[in-house]
Amino acid sequence: MENNQSAGKKIQNPKRRVPENRSLKDTVWDTFSAGYRFCYFTGLQLVRYFRRYKKRLFRFAVRTRLSLQLRLKKRQTLIQRKFRFAVNDAMQPYRRVQNLRQTKEERVALAKEQGFWAVLKERSLLPRESLRLFGKTFGAVLRYVVPVVSFILFLNLIHQSLNLQFALEVEYNDKIIGYIAKESDFDESEKIMQSRIVYEEYQPPLDTVPKYTLKIIDGKDLSSINEIADELIAASGNEITEASGLYVDGVFYGAVENAAPVRDLLDDMLDEFRTGNENERVDFVQDVQLSEGLYLLSSLVEPEEMEEVLTSEVAGEKIYIVEAGDAPTLISQKMDIPYSQLKALNPDIEERLLIGQEVLISNRVNFLTVKRTVTEVYEEDVPFGTEEVIDANYAKGYQAVRSSGVLGKRLVTADVVYINGMEEDREEVDSVVLKEPVNQVVTVGTAEPIRVLSGSGGGSVSSGTGGFLWPVDGGKVTCGINGYWGHTGMDIGAPRGTVIRASASGTVVKAVRQYYAYGIHVKISHGNGIYTLYGHMSQLAVSYGDYVQQGQIIGYVGMTGNASGNHCHFEIIINGRFMDPAMYIGTYFPGR
Repeated sequence: MENNQSAGKKIQNPKRRVPENRSLKDTVWDTFSAGYRFCYFTGLQLVRYFRRYKKRLFRFAVRTRLSLQLRLKKRQTLIQRKFRFAVNDAMQPYRRVQNLRQTKEERVALAKEQGFWAVLKERSLLPRESLRLFGKTFGAVLRYVVPVVSFILFLNLIHQSLNLQFALEVEYNDKIIGYIAKESDFDESEKIMQSRIVYEEYQPPLDTVPKYTLKIIDGKDLSSINEIADELIAASGNEITEASGLYVDGVFYGAVENAAPVRDLLDDMLDEFRTGNENERVDFVQDVQLSEGLYLLSSLVEPEEMEEVLTSEVAGEKIYIVEAGDAPTLISQKMDIPYSQLKALNPDIEERLLIGQEVLISNRVNFLTVKRTVTEVYEEDVPFGTEEVIDANYAKGYQAVRSSGVLGKRLVTADVVYINGMEEDREEVDSVVLKEPVNQVVTVGTAEPIRVLSGSGGGSVSSGTGGFLWPVDGGKVTCGINGYWGHTGMDIGAPRGTVIRASASGTVVKAVRQYYAYGIHVKISHGNGIYTLYGHMSQLAVSYGDYVQQGQIIGYVGMTGNASGNHCHFEIIINGRFMDPAMYIGTYFPGR
């Protein structure tokens, strides 16, 4: 019985029957196929409809275009006809007046036969017609002018409405003191007011709580922060006066009734650094303001006191940067200070004076600092490069200039900033190359060294001119290799300025001016992976790329970098290994 009912249900709902052996993949594929067939047949039907109605659409478009052209033509013709009629109607009164003017004498002559009144009527006809024509013309003009004037008045009304804005009406101590855009403006005004009363105890009014009311005002009626500050001071009941207050970087230093001497002093301080260059801009580094307004009588100072403040000195360091060619005495003359003062501020200046070093000139600086910015145009050398020509006829490490380089020229435009007359910064704005540089050509040898001799303790190395030389003119070994952890060479102690020579011929691959680690040092390549290094010099005598002969002066003993005394740190490096220099030059100076 249940099977029959179940079978009956399957017969009643055949579409909901799902074969038990169909997978989800088959169902998805059937759905995709049905969708594809639907889209395919829909597209075919659309193509058929488009082909069927294509000609009809084209004919409709042509008829529509021709109809529009015909209507526009009719409209244009109608407008031209109306314009001609309007011009004709407008000119009709003028033609009548012209006709009356031309026939006036004939009409008057005929009217004389009819009597005095007929003559008077004919004579008054032309003025009456002219007056009527004027009235008619004026009325026509007025019909066009009135809308234009009304439109202009409407625009003016809109403009005035736009100038109106919402503002806060400030009531302070039962008095309206102004209008502000936002409440924070009142707080700023209070700060300005407080800065003006630093010289006495302020007596505030009874009601110090402001009351705000939203109002619509003209933008011109909006009060500035300083105006509100004046009103606050006036509301205090203290003795006040109109004066000019001096503010430097927002700090109030007092007020003067006559600001002319103070302004003249500030101008004179700026004029001191002006050169008359039309491209220069001179101003104070600090924000200096003389603000006019109401000030307490106790805040007033004499102009002389104000001038004393402006020309005073305050704590601060004045630094000079050492340039090429500078000496202690030259710096003293250049900065216009006694040499004894320079020596007291920089005790080691006679022993150590290097390019780029900071020298203390003074422990005090001017209260006001003047900045002068000028646009300078000048020519500058363009350095040339180096082209290397490989030549196997020369030993490795050999370099010789085949053709000298030529410096180029360029026109530089730069903004230069001077602080109290000393150059502080230079920013290049533009540059134009006037002459291209010509690279120098250098011959570089690639042949292996003639001989490498072995010897005790790791071998004895010879260059083309013999073995290694003792690098210092004198001195003694103060610390050998590995004398302490990380010590990679031999220290040869000698007085400052003692000559240092190339231990063997080669090419300078480093000539570095630095003030840490090796300090000022030179590194020479002797070819075949052999290098020597000379550290802690006081001064260089060679440059990068120079080819030096054995025994040639390359520098002078010093104590720059990580050094506690005057000495030459000497290293021999072979294929990346730090060798013991004592095995190649011995442990004492053999003499020259």
